[in-house]
Amino acid sequence: MAGFSIILVTLWFGFVLLSTVGALVLLVISLILFLIRGKAQNGRKAKAPVRKGIAITLLVFGCLLLLPLGITACVASMGSGLLNMGKIQEVEAIENKIYVQSEDWKNGFDYDGKELVPVPLFINDAQYHSSGKYQNLEKIGALIVGSSTTYYTFYQVENDSGYEIYYVKVESFAGGEYYSRTFVDKEDYDAVLDYYGNEELSLRALWQSAPEYTGLRNLWESLDLKPDDRRGELLALFHAVLDDVSDRRRVSTSRQGDYECIALTFQSDDGVLFVKLYIYTKDEEMILYLNDYEVESEIVEEYKAMLFSLIEDARTELLQKQKEEKRDVF
Repeated sequence: MAGFSIILVTLWFGFVLLSTVGALVLLVISLILFLIRGKAQNGRKAKAPVRKGIAITLLVFGCLLLLPLGITACVASMGSGLLNMGKIQEVEAIENKIYVQSEDWKNGFDYDGKELVPVPLFINDAQYHSSGKYQNLEKIGALIVGSSTTYYTFYQVENDSGYEIYYVKVESFAGGEYYSRTFVDKEDYDAVLDYYGNEELSLRALWQSAPEYTGLRNLWESLDLKPDDRRGELLALFHAVLDDVSDRRRVSTSRQGDYECIALTFQSDDGVLFVKLYIYTKDEEMILYLNDYEVESEIVEEYKAMLFSLIEDARTELLQKQKEEKRDVF
C-alpha cells in the first residue's frame, strides 16, 4: 500500500511539473501577442481582434494549467502548518524543559543549579539504551533550542561511578561532525575521569585476518587479558584522539590491501566508557582507527610498540581459546 502511495505521489508531481511548464509556455506566448498588438495600435494600424482573442485564450489556459501547482502549494502549506502545530503541542507536553541557545549547548549548559560540561572521552554512545533489556537511560526532560520547536531528549545515565552523568540524544549529524553528548557537573569532571581511568576494562577482540582454519575471522571473543599494565598508555591514546575531534570526521574503518587486521573494544562494566580500535598492520607499518576516527601517524608512532604487544597477547589468547574449544569437542 505504501508503495502504491509513492507511485501516486510521483505521478502527481510529474503532472504538476508538466502542467507548470505548459502554463509558462502559454503565458509567455500570450504576453508576446499582447506586446505585438500594442505596437500595432501605436502605429495606428488596424486592430487585430483575432490576435487579441488568441492572446486572451492562451492567458486563460495558462492560468488554468497553474492550478495544480497552486493546489499542491496550498496542501503543502496546510500540511506544514499542521506539522508545526503538532510539534508545538509536543514541546508543550514536555514536563521538564531546559532552554538552551542555538548550538551552544554542545559546549555545556546549566541544569538544576549545576554547570554541565561535555566529557569527550565518552563520545561513543553505542552502549546507551533508552529501552529494552539493556536499558541504562532514564528520561528526565528535553533541551529546547531557543524559542523554536527543536528539542533533544535529555537522559540520566545509569552508572557505577556514584556521580550523576547525563546524555543528550541527537538523532543525526551533518557532514560527519560528531561530538560528545555525555555531560557531567563541572565540579565532578576530574573525579569522573579519575574513576573511569582506574576502572577495570573488559576486552573483546575480532581477529579479522586470522587463519581460515581457526574459524575466528567473524567471531567476537571476550578475552581474559587485562590491559592493566598498559592502562596509562591506553588512556593517553584515548585522550589524544577523543579530547578534540573538532577537525576530524568519522570514516569507514575498512582497509584494502594485504594487511593484518584485528579489532579490539575496551569497555567499563557499566558501559559508559566504550572505545573501539581497528588496527591494521603490515610488517612495521600500522594504521589505526579509534571510534571510527583515523589516528594521525604521529600519535600511532608514539603508541605503536604498546599496540603491537597488545595485539600479540590478544592473538595468543584467541588461538589458545580455539585449541581448548576443539579439545573440549573431542
